[in-house]
Amino acid sequence: LTQQLNHFKTFSTAKQRIQNQLPYRLGQAMIINSKNFLGYIFLPYILLSIVILYKQEQKNYKHKIKLNPESTLPPLETYPDYNEALKEKRCFTYKLGLALIEANKKWYGGGYIKLWFKIKKLKYEFKTKN
Repeated sequence: LTQQLNHFKTFSTAKQRIQNQLPYRLGQAMIINSKNFLGYIFLPYILLSIVILYKQEQKNYKHKIKLNPESTLPPLETYPDYNEALKEKRCFTYKLGLALIEANKKWYGGGYIKLWFKIKKLKYEFKTKN
């Protein structure tokens, strides 16, 4: 138990690491800003700011690792709450963010049109699952 507490104090939790990943952040922003018309209007700017902030955080982390290689985060599998983190990766928010990233990578091939269908499919899966 004390080993798990020390691990938590040092590295936080695996669930928090998943929630700090880009797909989860994007999915969460899409869900929060889809509640009203103004949210839809500002959504592209919000998503862009999240991506820029995430890239800056990754750049800072890599610089920190260069200066002190011992400060690297351990693999997710070593965390005590790894199974909870896997559940978080299968949640609607994370999958929605992943779908957006995939659509953005393939925008020239109708990625955003496919995104609309993927969102419909994810919503259907989520409703039938719950």
